[in-house]
Amino acid sequence: MPDLTLDLFSSNTTRPGSLGCRAEVAATMADAIRRATDRGINREDIAARMSAYLGEKISAGTLNGYTAPSHTSHTSQAAASGQPARDISFMRAMAFDAAVEEDVLLALFAEKRNSRKIISGEDAALLEWARLHQQEKELGERKRVLEAVMKVKGGRK
Repeated sequence: MPDLTLDLFSSNTTRPGSLGCRAEVAATMADAIRRATDRGINREDIAARMSAYLGEKISAGTLNGYTAPSHTSHTSQAAASGQPARDISFMRAMAFDAAVEEDVLLALFAEKRNSRKIISGEDAALLEWARLHQQEKELGERKRVLEAVMKVKGGRK
């Protein structure tokens, strides 16, 4: 069921082809690898961490395949050039995010799903608190309005 919005002209449905984002996945992973390298985590470390998380061998070459521009074209184009299209699986994407210590692929997925954002548990609690605070204010205002109506009509509080 699509999300409801106050904007009658917005569409919350995924547009055809909008999730065909091999190049974005590759660029996102390449950027994350660069940032991890700046923090002292190289490709081999990332591959080793992913291997440990998954219980299967992941090589630095596999990471290169996921991030190589030559492997981001459409599957039939890649096959025609002798290069397989490299799509990272969901489990490997989770392991990659854990290995680079950033939620980069999770954030990309959320963004591709109608500009959603990911937040931490701490931020979620803060947002819930703010929502409850706003509801309290609205209830207080509604209560004051009803009390005023009852007072005008001679009713009791």
